[in-house]
Amino acid sequence: MAYFNFNNAKIKAVAASVPDDVEYTTDYSELFGEEYVRKFTISTGVKRRFTTHRLGVTASDLCCAAAEKILTELNYDRSKIDALIFTSSSRDYIQPVTATILQDRLGLSDDCMCYDVPLGCSAYVYGLYLATMHINSGCRSVLLLAGSTGEQMPKGYVPSEIPMLFGNGGSATLLEHDEAAAPTYGLLRSMGRDFKMLASPFSGQRHPFWPMVEKYGYKKACLLRSLFHMEGMDVMRFSLKEVATMIKDFKEHFQCDYDDYEILACHQANKLIVSNLARKIKFPLAKIPLSIVDYGNTGCASIPLAICEHYANKDTSDDTGKILTCGFGIGLSLGIVGITVEPENCFPILRVADRYDDGIRVEDYV
Repeated sequence: MAYFNFNNAKIKAVAASVPDDVEYTTDYSELFGEEYVRKFTISTGVKRRFTTHRLGVTASDLCCAAAEKILTELNYDRSKIDALIFTSSSRDYIQPVTATILQDRLGLSDDCMCYDVPLGCSAYVYGLYLATMHINSGCRSVLLLAGSTGEQMPKGYVPSEIPMLFGNGGSATLLEHDEAAAPTYGLLRSMGRDFKMLASPFSGQRHPFWPMVEKYGYKKACLLRSLFHMEGMDVMRFSLKEVATMIKDFKEHFQCDYDDYEILACHQANKLIVSNLARKIKFPLAKIPLSIVDYGNTGCASIPLAICEHYANKDTSDDTGKILTCGFGIGLSLGIVGITVEPENCFPILRVADRYDDGIRVEDYV
């Protein structure tokens, strides 16, 4: 069992961001029909989402803005940050890793350790484990960045895989060494046997692009490369069986009482899954923020976005900041982590319009 329990790691601040471009689910009524859109909204809960396909901002742009918010608001000494972890499947380049570019953009020290973790909807909980492990290995402060954005598509292109569900978002979580910090504890699991349930199978080296062009033609190869496959009913069963079992095992192992936690910041797969999971584990639905309503399924960013949505713009003077975080999805990968945040340092969600110019021009390479 992959249980863990760390001390000494204080979560100093959490920030989240979305692209400054909103789409409403009803915008798709003419394309898919009003009845389809109505049923979709009832089952998923999504009324709007923020997207990058017109702005061109990336997950790293969103995470960078969230990190800048924290560092600026706290007037934080950037030289103290000894590690930066970018947890996302939405990388800027095939090579190099995105984390090193973010280290430069944020003005961090050359002594800062940087790496990517290409997970999906479990990225944040795995990232919390890694960040707290680094704190306990000698790092003074760690920046955990988690975000997801979709691939840029041709103008007018509408994917067939329920485009209204997925929103884009980024986040930053600052952790620092503090011997008086509340513990960070959790359980992580993996079920690779079911990886085909959620996958982009034609976008890597196992099924490379140019052989698909030769076999199927350029247009179909492009469609395959951008395909995201999801077996909806199997995902539902996974969420209600395996995720629920994991949470129950966590509760039993750590002898937890749900009353001790202010919220369960759960991955926002869709409203139906979240509400049924709450019923299955007997957790009050009123204590699970449903950020999916306004932001859609934002993948890696959904948990920190839910945290910020809950605490920001409210009186937090009586809040303890003790919460549960739960992520699950592509891999299949899942985890639950108990943390304590500083509610006053969970900032309002930012809207980001600026795309970073890396200075790379195609003309310089061909």
